[in-house]
Amino acid sequence: MSAKDYIPSKEGDIDTWTENFIAVANANLATLGLAAPDITALTSKKIDFATKLNTAIVKQDESKTATEQKNKSKSGLVTNVRVLARQIQARPGVPGNIKAQLGLNGSRPTPSPLHPYPPVDLSGNIGVGGLANMKWNRNGNPQGTTFLIESSNNFDAGWHIIGTTTKTTYVTPLTEQSGRNFFRIKAQKGKLKSEASNVIIL
Repeated sequence: MSAKDYIPSKEGDIDTWTENFIAVANANLATLGLAAPDITALTSKKIDFATKLNTAIVKQDESKTATEQKNKSKSGLVTNVRVLARQIQARPGVPGNIKAQLGLNGSRPTPSPLHPYPPVDLSGNIGVGGLANMKWNRNGNPQGTTFLIESSNNFDAGWHIIGTTTKTTYVTPLTEQSGRNFFRIKAQKGKLKSEASNVIIL
């Protein structure tokens, strides 16, 4: 718990802490400048929180149990399949095409690379020292995606990469006078590049 915060950081302790707060406040209403309705409202919220907290705890326990049961069932299924697969693979004369149809040839098709998505909601402003501050939405691209920052002084042509980052923010000096610096962002994954984001002018 932060030294500046009196509310317990653990949710399980909030109910007990609030119960004590209510009891002390009730005993000193006039001194504290409070009225009974203040405590009634607080008590109602305390009861609602306690109910929701207990429900959440039960659901978490149910989820844990369900996951354990699922994993146990998966283990049983996989073990059973492996036993039968070993019997089939050890049997002489089983054609390779049948093994392949059963999925026992051990080879899997190489997944095609996912094309990166174009970044969205690019925005920016000119900050201290004439620096361009930009930010954007990664639009579903996973953490670690490389973003290419492109600049131009002509909306239709002359785009060139001025930097790269894996973050969703970028700061760069302006190379043209204000109002003639065009920026856009592309996402890159391996050799694949996304379409460009919206264009901003700074």
